Amino acid sequence: MTTGSFSDQLHDLWRTRPLRLPQQGHVAGVAAGVGQRYSVDPVLVRVAFVVSTLFGGAGIILYLVGWLLLGKPGDQVSPAESLFGRGRSSQSGTKTVVLVVALAIALSTIGPIGFGMGGSVLLSFALMLGGLWLLYQRRPVPPALPASVQPPVGYPVSPFQTTPTAQAAAYPPPAYGPYTRLPDHYEPSPGPSASSVPPAAGVGDTAPDGPTPPAWDPLGVAPFAWDLPEPARAPEPPEPIPGKPRTRFTSVVLGLAVLAAAAATGVWAATGAEWLTPARIGGIALAVIGVGLLIGAFLRRGYGLLTVAFPLAGFVILASVVGPLNWDESKLGDHVWTPRSPTELAPVYEGTAGDFTLDLRQLELTETSDVRLEGKLGNYTVIVPQNMDVHTDCSVVAGDVDCIGDGFVDGGADGINGPVLNVTVDNKLGEVRVYRG
Repeated sequence: MTTGSFSDQLHDLWRTRPLRLPQQGHVAGVAAGVGQRYSVDPVLVRVAFVVSTLFGGAGIILYLVGWLLLGKPGDQVSPAESLFGRGRSSQSGTKTVVLVVALAIALSTIGPIGFGMGGSVLLSFALMLGGLWLLYQRRPVPPALPASVQPPVGYPVSPFQTTPTAQAAAYPPPAYGPYTRLPDHYEPSPGPSASSVPPAAGVGDTAPDGPTPPAWDPLGVAPFAWDLPEPARAPEPPEPIPGKPRTRFTSVVLGLAVLAAAAATGVWAATGAEWLTPARIGGIALAVIGVGLLIGAFLRRGYGLLTVAFPLAGFVILASVVGPLNWDESKLGDHVWTPRSPTELAPVYEGTAGDFTLDLRQLELTETSDVRLEGKLGNYTVIVPQNMDVHTDCSVVAGDVDCIGDGFVDGGADGINGPVLNVTVDNKLGEVRVYRG
């Protein structure tokens, strides 16, 4: 357990934060770094990220934050800090900006129509951050990095690295090199007698009975330096880490998701089941991918499914908001309805996608009437006469609303003195307007 005040512990938690280990991870090495820092299995960390992503969306946000705030072995600062000129990071500035944009998009999904519906995102954040705090309390002192992730020779030592002595011991400087300073003058030392030195064969002997040149001077051109020690051999480069064998796990899961969506579409086409909406069909495919991600977290496979899961999740959310669409040509494009009498005024006008206008400026209202304009995508406008009494009820899931008489009766220039037209405009994505023309 740690000691000290809470602020001191937070400072120490930040100072000893993990390093990203991309060579041991699947995406950016955040989970592998957290597992190495706190001595837990990285698979459990990956499962926590996946589960918190599916239930609340906090996992993807925290992963992007870790990608930006955690450095790699050998980096001076994290990618986010390098963006402000506080040091050098091996990650390019362009990639860091892309990650910042992706984080902003992920944060924008938290809201009434995003992953954060019902407050589950707050619970996911609390559980993830609470788990990190418990891991720090369990292991406040970071362990030494494994030799396989040490920075190469001559690479700047990262301030995140807590064991610089271990790095110096693993990579000692050579005992002799091309820039070693030679003595100013040479004093020969007594060599062995001629009888004790066997004759050396080949080129480079100074005399048949003289000393044998060292291996680094086979031609015998520098006898004044023969008493220097043999130069140390340069360390052999480490063997490349073999790449992970390619598997068909991702392809198999994607194939199963496509088959599940195709089967659901076939059932809808054969039976006309209204409950099989595009959102539910996409949700079936997303459920298959989610199960694949959960299984892949244990097998350390299939993290490429994330590139499909997030766009598909966005489609499911959008399709759930919009609802089923009617692709009748009469409900697509630009339409203007101009009823001139109460008998021509229909109770409901519908549109799917486009610009739709209900022009009532030529309508003479003789009694209180109701009219409804229902839309999915696009702009929906109602124009009423200057002196008509109007009561409106306008709603849009995502877009702009500008309606006169919204929630009350608007009598116009001459006040409330006649029949009232109750106008209801319901749109999903776009704009809703009711004004006098």
